[in-house]
Amino acid sequence: MSKTGVKGFSLDSPVNLREASKILSDEIALMGNLDPVKVFLQSTPEEVAQATKALLDDMKEIKNFILSSGCDIPMESPLENIEAFMKAARKGG
Repeated sequence: MSKTGVKGFSLDSPVNLREASKILSDEIALMGNLDPVKVFLQSTPEEVAQATKALLDDMKEIKNFILSSGCDIPMESPLENIEAFMKAARKGG
């Protein structure tokens, strides 16, 4: 798939992004992949911030990485969780 000319991949939460980065060109954006249900819907804001920081730390050496959810964020997700994600992303990114 990486040879099709795409500019980016948005990968779901079960995918190990660090492993995916090893097989993708640095010129293809790698987006993802916090679990939309477990993290955004079911976690506390503190847990969301921790998960966000952990993913950022794991991917800090990957230059083509873009932090995102692994799929659509459920509509029922608490706004506080989305705010915690954004705050952690700005602080750690």
